Amino acid sequence: MRKTYYHLIIIGLFFFATSISAQEGGASFFDDNGEIATNIPTSVSLEDRKPIEYNNPRADDIIWQKVVYRIIDLREKMNFPLYFPVIATDNRQSLFTTIFRLVEKDSIKVYAYEDNKEIFTDAKLTTFDKVFGNYMVRPTEIDSISGDTVMKPFDESDIPTTEVMKYYVKEVWYFDKHNSHFNVRIMAICPIWYRDDYDLGIQKTPLFWIPFDMLRPYLAQSEVLVSDRNNGARETMDDLFIKRRFSSYIFKESSTRNRNLLQYNSTAEQMHKEQERIRNEVYNFEQDLWEY
Repeated sequence: MRKTYYHLIIIGLFFFATSISAQEGGASFFDDNGEIATNIPTSVSLEDRKPIEYNNPRADDIIWQKVVYRIIDLREKMNFPLYFPVIATDNRQSLFTTIFRLVEKDSIKVYAYEDNKEIFTDAKLTTFDKVFGNYMVRPTEIDSISGDTVMKPFDESDIPTTEVMKYYVKEVWYFDKHNSHFNVRIMAICPIWYRDDYDLGIQKTPLFWIPFDMLRPYLAQSEVLVSDRNNGARETMDDLFIKRRFSSYIFKESSTRNRNLLQYNSTAEQMHKEQERIRNEVYNFEQDLWEY
C-alpha cells in the first residue's frame, strides 16, 4: 500500500514538472518593450496553418443539390471581422486587403465578372491591371542596382478597402447518399467595389470571381479579431467561412431562367417571400431526410 502511495506521488510530481516546463518553454506574451507580442506562436504557427480539407464526394453519390447565391454585407456587425482593420496592422488585415495583395502579386487566378454567369476557364482569366487599370496607377521606383523603373506595392492607404462593402458568394447545398451527409460548400466569391465617381456618384462594380478553394490557403493564415471582449480569441478568416460565422442573404438561386430575385420581384415583401421560399426548400429537404 505504501509502495503504491509513493508511486502516485512520483507520477504526480512528474506531471507537475512537465506542466511547469511547458509553461516556461512557451512563447512570451509580452515582448522586450513590454508590449503584447504580435504573431505569438501557438502549437501550430499561423504560417503553417492549412485549411481543413473537404471531403470530395463521388458525383454518383450526390442525389440532391442546389446552387444558391448570397450577398455578404460588411456593414452588418457580424461581418465586421471581414471588414476591419481598414488599414492593415502587423498581424491582421481585412478580407479585401488580403485579396488585393494576392491579385496585385498575381498569386491567385481571378476570373472576369459577367452578369448572371460565372465561367472559370482560361479564356475568362483577368489581371490586376485589367480590373484596376482605369482607376489606379501602379506606383513605381528606380531600382538602386540596375537603374530600371520597377513596380512597387501599393501603399495601404491606396487600397480601396472601405469602398468594398459587399461580396457575392456562390455556394452549393448537396446530399451525399454514401455517408448520409447534408453539406454546404462555398464555390466562389466576388468582391463588390462601391466606387465613388465624382461625376456619376457611387458606382457598384463587381470586380472578379475567385474560386474559393484557391483562396482558402491564404485565409487560413489570416487571423481575425472576432470579439471586442476577448482579444485573445484566435480565429482565421477560413474558420469564419467554414463555420458559417457570417451574416448573408439570398439574392439568386440556380434555375432554368437564371434570374436574380430582383428581376422578378418588384417589392421588398415579394423579395422577402422568395428568399424564405428558397431557404425553406433547403431546410425542408434536410428535415424530410430524417422522417423516413
